[in-house]
Amino acid sequence: MQTINHSHNAPRRMLLYGLASLWLLDGLLQLQPGMFTMDMVSTIMQPAATGEPHWLNALIQWSIHLTTPHIVLFNWFVVVVQLAIGVLLLMPRRRFVVAGLWLSIAWGMIVWLFGEGLGQLFTGAATFLTGAPGSVLLYVAASVLLLQEERSSWWQGRRVDGATWVVALTLLLGGLLQFAPVYWTGLGLAAPFGSGAMMPQPLFIRNTLGFAATLVGNSPIVANAVIIGVTMLLGAALIFYPRSRTVFWLTIIWLAATWWFGQDLGMLFGGMATDPNTAPVLALLLWAGWRSRFPSGWRASNAR
Repeated sequence: MQTINHSHNAPRRMLLYGLASLWLLDGLLQLQPGMFTMDMVSTIMQPAATGEPHWLNALIQWSIHLTTPHIVLFNWFVVVVQLAIGVLLLMPRRRFVVAGLWLSIAWGMIVWLFGEGLGQLFTGAATFLTGAPGSVLLYVAASVLLLQEERSSWWQGRRVDGATWVVALTLLLGGLLQFAPVYWTGLGLAAPFGSGAMMPQPLFIRNTLGFAATLVGNSPIVANAVIIGVTMLLGAALIFYPRSRTVFWLTIIWLAATWWFGQDLGMLFGGMATDPNTAPVLALLLWAGWRSRFPSGWRASNAR
């Protein structure tokens, strides 16, 4: 039986173990007490249908109608599936890893449709600040990359590797989404920051989110222009300057700021988080992409 040998491919190993850890974390988050109650429907599933076109709203409402009478059993099913994906990805046998990657893609698309409402992309109010186009879609992208052969051009021989392309395109899309009219108004731009400040969590996090909401709400046009500019410039820079250490670290810093202020640290302190949101996944992909270009680390990057 063939085993997985990652000793000569640190980027793939990093991405694989990172993806496995994310699925395991998501499975453990589903064990929070609120997930076994109707709170999961009212705070996770139902909001995913808000503002969606009729066809998508109908699909999500169908899933809610199907799962509501069996909410406890359904949640245990989610727990088992997500933990199973994580465990399969950590197995030493290639056949188990491949099965885990295909299950990651299949389950990820189901969650993206019914749990995330296709990342809210059809609502006209999707924003990268709160996680659009959806963390689980990035899980799917990572799984597709990991299904490629180690010597595939997506990992070797390209000026811009596949993982970095995913990050760059997500940032460019995030900038475009921010052009929505609602984000040029004080209330609209402050909402992604202010909603986090209303969640139950440590006081110092709540205060920083409240400060950010006030700051952008007072100058929405300037603030939104800055958000668009930084997000899209970094996306473009990753494509045109993929070997730049400065671009790499600026992107990491921007992702960290977005995760704190816009994504409320994935709402991990709120008791109803289902995943850590998109910023950590993008950081993982970015790091894996960097290592695929510079297997020897920073010293190699400085020598070029």
